[in-house]
Amino acid sequence: MHQFKSLSQNYKIKTSLKGVVADDSRARQTAPPHYLAAMTLVLLVAFAFGAKGLNADLVWLDEMFSLGNMGAFNPPYSPPDVVNSLRNYSPDHVPLYFVLGSQWARLVGWTQLPMRALSLLFGALLIAALFRFTVEVLGKRAALLAAILLSANGFVILYFHEVRMYTLLLLLALLHCWVYWRLSAGRRVGWRSWLLFAATAIAVIYTHVFSLYFLAGLIMQHLVFPPKSRRWLAIAAGWLLALLTFLPYVTVFSRGFFGVTTSVNTLSNALTTPELALSVAHVLVNDVIVLWLPIALLLAHVLRSRRQREFLRLLSIFLGMMLTLFLLNGVFRVIGINRMRYFLLAMPFFVIVVAHLLLSIRPWRVIAALFLLAWATGGYHIYQLAERWTYGGHHTLLMEHPPLQQFSDALRGATRAQDFVFGFAPSPMINWGLKHGWTTADYYTQVGLGIDGGFVNARLRGEALRQDIVDRLDNNPYLIFVYDPLDKPIIFDDVLAAVQADYAQCEVMVKRDTIFAQRYVYHSLSCDREYQPIHYDNGIKIVDRFGDYNVDGESIRVVTGWEVADEAQLDQYNVSIQLLTSDGANVRQADRHLYDDILKWHVEEMTTDGLSPGGYHVVVILYDRYSKAKVSGADLINGLSAKIHPIMQFEIEA
Repeated sequence: MHQFKSLSQNYKIKTSLKGVVADDSRARQTAPPHYLAAMTLVLLVAFAFGAKGLNADLVWLDEMFSLGNMGAFNPPYSPPDVVNSLRNYSPDHVPLYFVLGSQWARLVGWTQLPMRALSLLFGALLIAALFRFTVEVLGKRAALLAAILLSANGFVILYFHEVRMYTLLLLLALLHCWVYWRLSAGRRVGWRSWLLFAATAIAVIYTHVFSLYFLAGLIMQHLVFPPKSRRWLAIAAGWLLALLTFLPYVTVFSRGFFGVTTSVNTLSNALTTPELALSVAHVLVNDVIVLWLPIALLLAHVLRSRRQREFLRLLSIFLGMMLTLFLLNGVFRVIGINRMRYFLLAMPFFVIVVAHLLLSIRPWRVIAALFLLAWATGGYHIYQLAERWTYGGHHTLLMEHPPLQQFSDALRGATRAQDFVFGFAPSPMINWGLKHGWTTADYYTQVGLGIDGGFVNARLRGEALRQDIVDRLDNNPYLIFVYDPLDKPIIFDDVLAAVQADYAQCEVMVKRDTIFAQRYVYHSLSCDREYQPIHYDNGIKIVDRFGDYNVDGESIRVVTGWEVADEAQLDQYNVSIQLLTSDGANVRQADRHLYDDILKWHVEEMTTDGLSPGGYHVVVILYDRYSKAKVSGADLINGLSAKIHPIMQFEIEA
């Protein structure tokens, strides 16, 4: 009887313990309201820091590559167009983010605010997913700490407002790990979970190929921890399927990868293993290198105290990722000080590990508070330095640009199709044609305002400066001269004099402390002149046309502004500028192919030397270069349709 009573009590105790364990498991997977309120605050703070400067600091080199591959300069781009652009210009990248960006732009436009907002959205979702995943794996306290650590990491926040794929990459990797965790735990799951597992694995590979080192860390952990079963094999088969889907892109990527890894720039900047280890050590802890001391002590304490399976799994994933990336760099030498962003993918797993370590000792609140204070201070320092922070990989291109975004915002809605923005650049970098042939200046003028522009190199002097002014103006008759009154370059007076020599001043468009914009018009025109557009039946347009007669120089100068509806028309049609007598006799003629670089403004100069006194008029004709048939066009001023349109009239005195 006594033995039966003892067994009964023992059974009750075990049943009670099971209930406690079950309750603890349920508590771990749900977060009380005050934790959710704290997470809301964390998300708002991270969003605010990520959003700051979204529409202020200029797009930099890599963002320009992203925008070019998405089709910002030749929209709309279909997904095949995006893939084709990457094949030609950026074969070392994969298409998912660029395809999403091109489709996003169809909805919100191509300016930097909405384009960067996509990365900010992915960043906010990343922090939310990190919290939810960590609640399920390590509990709500670790989840909140990990979310705070990630949102206060200056290196990560820098990518919340860049037109780059990294916040999407981190989000997809975390989602894949979350689905994997549920599958490997042996839970009953449906086909949707398996589909999501395969889809996220494929998506993360097609977002950035360096995600393979994340999968390598996950696979190393999978070989050690989960029990070997049919599900274990099914998970491995899912990864194999994801890798097989990348085979069609292997030839493209390998061409780009080996092109990058063998370039002089990559090899000259590549870090040795000790140099890389030191740089990564700074990156992971927000450049507060002393934080490695408490991390090391706490890690030793946790590893010595007792086995914690979930923590060890996460730690092994992080270490596997680090090992794979270091081995990769040892073989190919691809990671330089400006490519530390490749380690971003390890950051969510690192902060989860650190969060668990901070909770591993009894006075965790004091230790965690001090640690977070140092961590956040370092993160804010990185955030303040932004592109000037060495490890961010941002070259000093941004510091060499005028405030193009402010100019674009100030002029938006006030420009006309004929206008040409003209200003100063501290260096020629703003005018450099990048992979797609477009410049940073083109993005802010053509994409942002829908007009052309040019910026004179402020470092030039003398004849080189005069020639650069001529090249930038390129005979554009309608100028918007814009600059920062508080930051006038040394050459300001010389450039202003050159502009005023050929152009007349019109109205002031913007007058602020840091932005001044004034409209100028070619001296033979008036500020209130009505434009003379022609719309041809085939879709080609003349946005304006005019000419002037130089009596002393015995010449005429004819200007026409052209736009085509389809690039194929550049090869099909020619333009003819003809000088006719009063009775219609042709005495001078200049014909050009449309593809001969006459878009947008085409200038023809004809001598009048030797012409008899009398009245003359100048006309423009558009014709098919093969059939010679003239194209009809409607003069939008008088509404008349004709094949020959007048430009100007003048009289040669006896």
